[in-house]
Amino acid sequence: MRWLKLTRPLDPGSTSWYAAFLLANAAAGAAFLLIPLYAHFLGGTAADVGIIAAVGSLVGVGASLLWGGISDRTRRRRWFVVLSFAGIGLMYGLLPLVGTVQGLVLIGAAASLFWMASSTVSALVIMERFPEADWEREIGRLNAYSGFGWATGQGLGAVWTGVFLSFLGEGVGLRTLGIVVGLLGVGGALVAALLMPEPMKRVARRDFRGVMVAVGSFLYERFRYGPAHLYYLIKPSQIVRFLQGKTAFGPDLVLLYYGVFLLMAAFAVFFVPLPIFLRQELGWPSPVIYLAHTAPTLSSVVAYRWARRAILRWGHRPAFGLGLLGRAVTFALFALAGKALPSWSAAPLLLLIGVTWATFQLSATTIVSRLAPPGLKGHALGAYNALTGLGWMVGAVTGGFIADSLGFDAAFLVAAAVVFLTIPVILVEARPLVREG
Repeated sequence: MRWLKLTRPLDPGSTSWYAAFLLANAAAGAAFLLIPLYAHFLGGTAADVGIIAAVGSLVGVGASLLWGGISDRTRRRRWFVVLSFAGIGLMYGLLPLVGTVQGLVLIGAAASLFWMASSTVSALVIMERFPEADWEREIGRLNAYSGFGWATGQGLGAVWTGVFLSFLGEGVGLRTLGIVVGLLGVGGALVAALLMPEPMKRVARRDFRGVMVAVGSFLYERFRYGPAHLYYLIKPSQIVRFLQGKTAFGPDLVLLYYGVFLLMAAFAVFFVPLPIFLRQELGWPSPVIYLAHTAPTLSSVVAYRWARRAILRWGHRPAFGLGLLGRAVTFALFALAGKALPSWSAAPLLLLIGVTWATFQLSATTIVSRLAPPGLKGHALGAYNALTGLGWMVGAVTGGFIADSLGFDAAFLVAAAVVFLTIPVILVEARPLVREG
């Protein structure tokens, strides 16, 4: 391993290893739609896609607890990133050998297992490598690298499937894209092994909690509804106690947890069957579906400025509620796409969904942080993250089965109804009962 030491950057402040996260997120961005599209090619249904998503999320929650604990005990960070990126590269590289939907469930679960190895240590690497004054700046830079990688991967998926669909057919296009995704993951692992330094110090978990409340999550579309940085800071049993109110958290925060759980379940009911709907019902080819899924990401970035202005003008809860109302209406309109509305109407509706996501992302974690008692902000955000992941799992399975049994229209309308009915839960501020006497 001597050559690794020779090629490692001499500058302790070097950030050239950020390129590893760019490559790995490019792999994740391309794979995000690859799995459901390949499941459809193999004859899978929306319920199958929901099971794949739910199993992957469940494994991800458990893996984040596992990897975080192992990393703390071994005091190592870099090789968890190398293992993570190499693992997802291997899993997606095996995709051409998979001929059944059940095989895709295993691929998705294994990829989630490996991905979480890097997700649980990525912020710690920066915090243990840079002065505290630079933490937020460097975490923001790594977020930018990751986001650019994600967008690049989606663009690559659109171009790759477009070229190969035209000449060799859909099956070859999707299988060879799996190989490309695998190479991107392995490339990220090599860059991390060559350029990523092992931190020279260790930070306490309490430091980690504070900065993550401020800057949010590294994870992009692949796991955006279940951020994983803080899963391992809490025990699973604590989630149940939070929902029962048996904690130091007040009723406002517990009520918000219930609302967020329902919202994430509703989002999954909509998003999990969406690629199958676009492919099967609207007849969109795979390249167009890839391009269409970049619309919410891009529109959410543009809408952040508007969302901030709305929050400053009306407050977090009213802006949150307005964004949810817009999302409920958009979900309902999707039920009309290809019927009362033309098929192309799905494209601008996806743009509107991205706009509504901006208010959700800016408001939710801020409200959690402000409602949490002093000294418990990390635990509060950890519980929030875990509940979003659990809500996504429930909604993924539910949405797939609704779409198969009652139709895609029913799934979209159920998602819209749950979001609409949850708005009062988000807006209402509970008050603890005061005992008289």
